Amino acid sequence: MFSIGSLRGRRGVVGTAVAAAAAAAIGLAAPAMAAPGAGPAAASAAVPWSKVGPGWSLALYSASTGGEGIKARHGSETLYLVNPAGGRYHLFTWAASSSRSDWQLQAWSGDVRRALFTGESVYGKPTRVYQLQLRTGAVSSFTLPARVELIGYTRPDGLNVLTQDGMVASLSSKVSLQRYNLAGKLQKTLARITYLSGAVYQPAGGVLAAGTLHGVDVVSNSGGVVRSISVPGVKLGCGVARWWSTTTILASCAVPNEAGPRLWLVPANGGRPTAMTPVRKGPFDVGDFNAWQLSSGLYVDGYGACGSLVIGRQPAHGPERQVNVPGAASSLIVNATRSQLEVERINGCSPGISLVWFNPSTRALKVAIGDGHNQFGVVNVQPYYIAGKY
Repeated sequence: MFSIGSLRGRRGVVGTAVAAAAAAAIGLAAPAMAAPGAGPAAASAAVPWSKVGPGWSLALYSASTGGEGIKARHGSETLYLVNPAGGRYHLFTWAASSSRSDWQLQAWSGDVRRALFTGESVYGKPTRVYQLQLRTGAVSSFTLPARVELIGYTRPDGLNVLTQDGMVASLSSKVSLQRYNLAGKLQKTLARITYLSGAVYQPAGGVLAAGTLHGVDVVSNSGGVVRSISVPGVKLGCGVARWWSTTTILASCAVPNEAGPRLWLVPANGGRPTAMTPVRKGPFDVGDFNAWQLSSGLYVDGYGACGSLVIGRQPAHGPERQVNVPGAASSLIVNATRSQLEVERINGCSPGISLVWFNPSTRALKVAIGDGHNQFGVVNVQPYYIAGKY
């Protein structure tokens, strides 16, 4: 089973020829050239913190280099705050010689003031977690026990963290969802979930949704499974993407004999789940794992050929159409407004991921964070917590 969470970390690269072939298969032109780079970033002192919210994102940029035929070199890392207009603010840069240049961005608190990072971690060993105050740069830290992995902040404000204890090794694997405080003390084991595939808090924080072998479990933040919801035909797991609204969960679920997963809307009250997307049979999309409703239609993140990621527009009736973002061999939607998609543009045969805002109706594009010089580029994006509106 795929893991939605794995897509939030460092991204791989795919061949440009794959994207070109996929585009040609449905009669769309492949991008001819990359868009120009972004302008200078504003200083952190210019951030309008009172306006930061839906549509904004934190992005971590790595200046490390590597890839086929390119000398590997460890570089600095920079944390940016990106607004819905495509502008960016420089928050912090850590030199290559600093241990902080190995930090991995994991979560952004609901009060917008803090971010969670982890150092390099090895499963089975304790994980060091760092909390960064975004306005001041102050850092606090704690250590999670061996086998315990960080998922993210609790909701609504991020006063604690959600973790999982154990890993999925088989269809019968059970993993514990746990809540720790920001000093690293275990507060509560919330539930034991069979074949856990992601967990996301409901906006108010009273419950969370967890992907399971046959559907979705709704779990109380006080502990215990409120209800288990089966998704029709699912025997190979559901991954929870996010809460589509305050009462409905967006899940990506796999069934036997299908090439990839499809999207479902799962009512948290136990109502019957409904399929959002059909079974994919190509030519460019073999399964969907996230979706974004714009005024111009429903857009999905999907799996393409040879490990590529694709974007499709799914009409209410009729076939899905591929959306090609200029300058991208592979594309991943990470955030949205009512009219635009925030997209990671992934290069083909070399490192370098840029972050752009793209209007799929007008095809207007603005580069928020560019790439260059064979640097890894954007290695993680954390959108402001989205729950039904953006």
